[in-house]
Amino acid sequence: MEKKELTNLNIKVPRTLKELIAKYVKCDLHTNASDFTRDALREKLQRDAPELYKRLFQEAQAVE
Repeated sequence: MEKKELTNLNIKVPRTLKELIAKYVKCDLHTNASDFTRDALREKLQRDAPELYKRLFQEAQAVE
């Protein structure tokens, strides 16, 4: 799989949420909290804005 250029997105979350994410990452297949967060954001966009997600995905593939 080809790596995409990454950029930073800094967010603040409650400590308890950060701890929960860390525990989840330990028992899941995610490499780290960043990997988990990217996956969670992607799933949210696919679920709540499928047409927008599909369009952006198609545009990204056209650039490759």
